[in-house]
Amino acid sequence: MDRERLSGLLRLEEERFVEQHPRSRELFEQGKQSLLAGVPMPWMTEWAGAYPVFVAQASGAHFTDVDDNTYVDFCLGDTGAMTGHSPAATAEAIAAQAIRGITLMLPTED
Repeated sequence: MDRERLSGLLRLEEERFVEQHPRSRELFEQGKQSLLAGVPMPWMTEWAGAYPVFVAQASGAHFTDVDDNTYVDFCLGDTGAMTGHSPAATAEAIAAQAIRGITLMLPTED
């Protein structure tokens, strides 16, 4: 195994990651001003690259980052693993309820 070649390939991939994820880098640096390690949860720093990708939107088993790269989400997070990201029926029900109020702190007919 040519370790020098492997190191060179890894370096190229790391450079490509930085080049293809400039907005994620901006958000990561911005996050460092108010969040421990620049992200909401410390485990999010355990990323193969210099910083994590920041998600712009997710649907089903896919997500798109803030740099417009699309991924198949093999992790699916906590609730995404149950039904996928943003199932239409759930998103519609939440939107309908949000119009009527979501933090009333009193009982409702529902």
